[in-house]
Amino acid sequence: MISVRLVSKHDSYMTSPPPLEIELKLALPPQQVEAFRKRMARRRSEPVKQALHTLYFDTPDFALSAQGVALRVRRVGRRWLQTLKTEGERAGGLSRRAEYEMSVGRGSPDWKRFPAEARAWVPEALRDQLAPVFETRFERTAWLIKGRGGAQIEVALDVGEARAGEARQPICEIELELKSGQPDALFALALEWAAAFDCLPFDISKAERGVRLAHGATEAPAKSAAVQLDGGMSVEDGFAAIVQACLAQFQANLPGVFASRDIEYVHQARVALRRLRAALRLYRKACVLPDELMDGLRTLAAALGPARDWDVLCAETLPAIAPHYPDPAAWQRGVQVLEARRIDVRSAMQTAIRLAHPGAWLLAVQRWLLQRGWRAVPQAQRLIQLSPLEEWARRALQKGHRGVARGARDFGKLEAAQRHALRIAIKRQRYAAEFFQTLFGGQRQARYLAVLRDAQDSLGRANDAHIAWGLLAEGQVDAGPMRDFVLGWLAAQQAAAADGESAGHARAFLKLKRHW
Repeated sequence: MISVRLVSKHDSYMTSPPPLEIELKLALPPQQVEAFRKRMARRRSEPVKQALHTLYFDTPDFALSAQGVALRVRRVGRRWLQTLKTEGERAGGLSRRAEYEMSVGRGSPDWKRFPAEARAWVPEALRDQLAPVFETRFERTAWLIKGRGGAQIEVALDVGEARAGEARQPICEIELELKSGQPDALFALALEWAAAFDCLPFDISKAERGVRLAHGATEAPAKSAAVQLDGGMSVEDGFAAIVQACLAQFQANLPGVFASRDIEYVHQARVALRRLRAALRLYRKACVLPDELMDGLRTLAAALGPARDWDVLCAETLPAIAPHYPDPAAWQRGVQVLEARRIDVRSAMQTAIRLAHPGAWLLAVQRWLLQRGWRAVPQAQRLIQLSPLEEWARRALQKGHRGVARGARDFGKLEAAQRHALRIAIKRQRYAAEFFQTLFGGQRQARYLAVLRDAQDSLGRANDAHIAWGLLAEGQVDAGPMRDFVLGWLAAQQAAAADGESAGHARAFLKLKRHW
């Protein structure tokens, strides 16, 4: 979302730390390019257009990119510039990296021109193996404008493509670079454009995309990743890291929600929002999300829910039942009716997501995180300072564990609604244990997470059957005779899943040894 990197842009060897460069990058839908140009034409700033051709160098096995190093030579008019970037700290779109840039007399790296600290990133043994591995060609239109509080901002619109052999990938993005002033000025502009042009925050560099293109890597749904926490961190720093991880997962899956038929994108986007809601609940007495941002979260989650329910019914539940139905032709006719309904629900979901302006919402939450917006609530500030993160995490996990244990002990007596509540408690405890995974290691932790995951999956299958039953029973679609067969099957599945498998997982949970 915001990219922060250290940059050296002079032709002599560096003798002092490089200045700080702050950037914010947005993905711009190609159909909005002309509208964006017209918006910028209203400003009193003469655009500067450049055709940029950039060669990226690496070894045949991509040893530089594996170390987080990007080496490029770019032609700007008649001038060549060489740049070496090093990957540093990165969390939720925020990155810090050193960048060394200087003029060079040809279209290949000149190591003598780099300062010693830049050369140290690339051992001499690798330099002889370097060759161009991919390139980018795009037109850059740049404006220097004034932002909030008198800030000076360079806005660059890049439109073109990355190339690796015969492979191509389009480039259409806006970069906002802060020349002077406060970073909040970038957010003010980005929020305006995200709402007006359906922009999304975008923190994958051209170098990273080029490496993936050269590798032939295809886009895939993004699953949750372990949050790197330190026990000595403050409670609020832990909160910010967890929320940023949830936002990053949601942001990474959004393009697929709009453009891909892979149902896993919707699932993982929904998981990201569920994890975020679990984190906010976990920290509800310390860090409170403002009402308008919480409303946006609810709107996005509500939009994804029905589409996921129909995906599970059509892609998972029905295929498992199909072999047991005696009339394949009638089954197929029913499936076609349900698939048509699923497509309509998916289209409605995409419309609802767009109307919710997810890019603007993501930027607003990230802005709130960077500003530590929860400090405006006095009681939250006191709780934040109460203890180090590790101590706070132990208490949070212990509290969640007690709630799940109560439900597990009484599992055989629970009604359907109570088992549903237990499933939610198990899910929240699993997410909490995963959030704090790097604080408490060992086999006990692995066992604890495995039992929680199995219990959640088991109760989740019963819940999926319940939801699928509701979708078919509500009478919105006429799936023919196969409908009653499926309803009966689902009713039996709900009973079997709840009374057998899930009860075993509840007993397994009660035998667990805590790992915190």
